[in-house]
Amino acid sequence: MSDVWYPIARAWVADPQDARVGGTLELLADWDPTRPVPPGQELTLSLTVTPTGGAYRTYGYLLDDLTGGAATVVRHPGLSHLDNGRYATYASDAEPRTVSCLLRVDEDAGEGAVLLPRVVIGLMRAPGAKLISSAAISYAGFRVRRHWLPGQSLTLRPGGRAVLPPGHTPASGLRFMGVGVARHGTLTCLPDGSVTYQADPAHLGYDHFELAFEDERGHRVWSEVTVHIGDFGASPGALATYG
Repeated sequence: MSDVWYPIARAWVADPQDARVGGTLELLADWDPTRPVPPGQELTLSLTVTPTGGAYRTYGYLLDDLTGGAATVVRHPGLSHLDNGRYATYASDAEPRTVSCLLRVDEDAGEGAVLLPRVVIGLMRAPGAKLISSAAISYAGFRVRRHWLPGQSLTLRPGGRAVLPPGHTPASGLRFMGVGVARHGTLTCLPDGSVTYQADPAHLGYDHFELAFEDERGHRVWSEVTVHIGDFGASPGALATYG
């Protein structure tokens, strides 16, 4: 288990009759949501319910549609899986409670699939009382990527030309498949795998296009190329210059 935890979602609830009675729910993960998560990766979600004001019970729920069909809940100690599609726990009186569950991203998860955890917090003021709950809250999630491909940058004069040479695969195990579409320039792919971008002479500003690659299992991944057409003037070196 990681020593570093990242905030994923936060929810709170209060009794409409007495705002001093309520609670908060914090959902953390041991995987940084700003990083792509590869198929087969396991990550832990930690859910903490903190009551305030002494309600009989304060409930924390993790909705079981968090995986979007791209991951499986492997273990959920301390969480009950309810028939209404929620993993649930509760804290009594003023004692906080922390539980966790382990997810595993499916090996065949779609490229770019999103895992977006959603949480709900509710409180029961007294035994048998009506449950007061929050809406389903989501904030941060995880995007499935088999390969993390850095983008590339080009700076060209209007009408300039840049050539990405053959063999410009950004990661081992990938082979170049083709390019997308540029809005302000012309793209040409040669049989040797080189790519030529010809800028529109009348365009000043930004353009972009994507390069497509495929791994040994046939999964397609993309890398974006950003093109600046013009002159940076007092900011030389902001982007690599070609052509």
